[in-house]
Amino acid sequence: MILASINPFEHVLDTDHWHFFESIHLGFKLPFGLTKYIVLQLLAAGLICAIYIPLARKIKNGQPARGWFWNAFEVLLTYIRDEVAKPCIGHDADKYTPFLWTFFLYILFSNLLGMIPFFGSPTASLFVTGALALVAFGLIHGAAIIKHGPWHYLVSYVPHIDAPFKSGIFIGLFIAAIEIFGHFIKAFVLAVRLFANIFAGHTVLAVILLLIVLAKDTASFLFWPIGFGSAFAVVALSFLELFVAFLQAFVFTFLSALFLGSTLHPEH
Repeated sequence: MILASINPFEHVLDTDHWHFFESIHLGFKLPFGLTKYIVLQLLAAGLICAIYIPLARKIKNGQPARGWFWNAFEVLLTYIRDEVAKPCIGHDADKYTPFLWTFFLYILFSNLLGMIPFFGSPTASLFVTGALALVAFGLIHGAAIIKHGPWHYLVSYVPHIDAPFKSGIFIGLFIAAIEIFGHFIKAFVLAVRLFANIFAGHTVLAVILLLIVLAKDTASFLFWPIGFGSAFAVVALSFLELFVAFLQAFVFTFLSALFLGSTLHPEH
């Protein structure tokens, strides 16, 4: 059995020895310095383009999407636009909705690839989620700098405080430093939250599958209960992981929109 000959944690970790290719007798070391997560990220981007470019062509004239397949994918976009972008960003929502769509779809497809055996979720890597958080950070503050101007943007962090002996200046600068540091913390939390949830979920699944491998040489009266119990637990947790895949894509997108709205409209 392939499962007995590999490390179940290969499903969780990035590697250039992808056992999926070994299982179909194509060799297993990826060429050109590629790793499993790089290939899966390209696959996620390709799937998004393959689905949404034809959908965009179908509805570009204002006609509604027809059929359950196209409606299922269109509703994801309308939900992010109407329930995330507009409430969080306000009148600037239409300008930044495509960015939020890209975040949501890329994270969602990356998460869902982990539900396929021998594949994995690129978002289970802190490097991937860190890059996503860095892009979100650049969008959040870059958009605010473009809208308000660099000087006005920086000055908005320094509150006016009436205090004796001009101490209000130092207090204001201290508060500004805390606010600026807080933005870096927010970006860090975006990366860690997504990574931790996806990595932890797949790790739990790997541990449960590992129980089957460890029990393969035990007596049959132990192996079958362990095997069936582990299989049932994996199926049940897979449904939970499916929910988490959608939830974490939504949370990352929602918080990015919330932070973007707060920098574009600091008066609120």
